[in-house]
Amino acid sequence: MKMERAVLSFSPDAIRKPVTYLLVSNYKLRLNILRAKVMPGEEGRLLLELSGEEDRIREGLAYLSSLNVRISEVKSFYKVDYSKCTESKKCFQVCPADAIELRPGSEQPVDIIEDNCILCEKCKEVCPSGVFTFTF
Repeated sequence: MKMERAVLSFSPDAIRKPVTYLLVSNYKLRLNILRAKVMPGEEGRLLLELSGEEDRIREGLAYLSSLNVRISEVKSFYKVDYSKCTESKKCFQVCPADAIELRPGSEQPVDIIEDNCILCEKCKEVCPSGVFTFTF
């Protein structure tokens, strides 16, 4: 069984389609919605973990593409400005997903482990230096 993360972006028209239901029923995928932003008349976004057989995941993602749902990598929704880091470690302490990696004294003293990140933005909220930027 394979697990893959993706951010799905829907047009305002596509929001009304039961795409997550169809991924479960037609492609036998298990979904974990980690984050969602859906507003009437605006683009909607879902951060999903898809689990299932590798070929089923590929087929499900191809189906979404056929509906003009954009599929993006998780890392494209955040940036880290390493030069601002003061190594306060507050981000590490509040991260509920163990997605913050500390490397004290290096040129990149803090980083996000994208496979763990759930885009909750808690690191951004507590960072005194504004190291993290999210665009989800």
